[in-house]
Amino acid sequence: MWFAGIGWGPEGYDITVVDDAGAPVATSRFAATGIDEPVGFLRSLAERSELVSVIDSTNGVLDGSLMAAGLDVYRADPWDTPARPPFGSASSDALAGLGRDALARLTRLDIGSGTLGGRDDEADADIERSGPLERRLAAQGGLLFHGSRAHPRVALTFDDGPHPVNTPRILDVLRRYRVPATFFCVGLHAQAFPDLLRRIVDEGHLVGNHTWSHPYLPDLSREEVLRQIGRTGEVLGRAGGGTPSLVRPPYGGRSPEVLDWLAEEGLTTVLWDVEPCDWAMGGAAAIAGQVVDEADFGSVILLHDGGGDRSQTVEALPMILESMMARGCRFVTVDQLAPLRV
Repeated sequence: MWFAGIGWGPEGYDITVVDDAGAPVATSRFAATGIDEPVGFLRSLAERSELVSVIDSTNGVLDGSLMAAGLDVYRADPWDTPARPPFGSASSDALAGLGRDALARLTRLDIGSGTLGGRDDEADADIERSGPLERRLAAQGGLLFHGSRAHPRVALTFDDGPHPVNTPRILDVLRRYRVPATFFCVGLHAQAFPDLLRRIVDEGHLVGNHTWSHPYLPDLSREEVLRQIGRTGEVLGRAGGGTPSLVRPPYGGRSPEVLDWLAEEGLTTVLWDVEPCDWAMGGAAAIAGQVVDEADFGSVILLHDGGGDRSQTVEALPMILESMMARGCRFVTVDQLAPLRV
């Protein structure tokens, strides 16, 4: 059996692969690339030997594609890993070693439970603690779940891109229906596909910040959170739409501390009230049906253009648009739903 540790840093991904004796099998660095190249590299290794891939909880952008490719993926949490650098994951060497030496301590992931599988109770407790601050920030325009229920406006949002296949297909559908949307982009992907980012902006869509590597933010220090947001903001700002002031925490993961840190920087946290879990790939009809059933005036709908196979999302999108339009809804970007601190 081989063990692959997948780390990330300012420039991209590092992969270290060792065998069950700890001997090196392969190493590779993927700078300013999307997810397809590292996934393809690991798939090729899995054809030669049984392979286990290990990420840490600061890396939420690769596991979906790895699992969709049939690979086994495990997550190492902060109590499992050595100290991280100020801007990066645990090293690929350390993660490969954890796979080899401590696999039973790690969490095996599956598409149905997502990257945070096994930590739902902890995440829910962090969110519950955040309730009073959320209400205060919402009243100040610093946090949004949904807009006014009195007006027939709805916001489509797409997370985890840009992606070289999914994002253009979604943009094509939106252009055909003349619908604007908001794209919460991951810095690692935006850095890899600047032309796609510019297309999003040029076609009249709004860009928001979805962090650099899609971490669970409550695991991070204040410095790490602000580096995630700041570095991503720099890359997104180069697309021509200005540095975004709208931030969506990955997984919606937040704590009072994280929300305070974002608010202190003048950032507005954007969440959602409709989530069909398109990442679980339950089928286009099910995705569209859940959105249509749950959406109301003012809703913020969470979909994904990155993080895995999004063909079902693309297929569901026309059904969502046509059904909501038939109800008299007009699609807007999230900053048009409610007065926000932008």
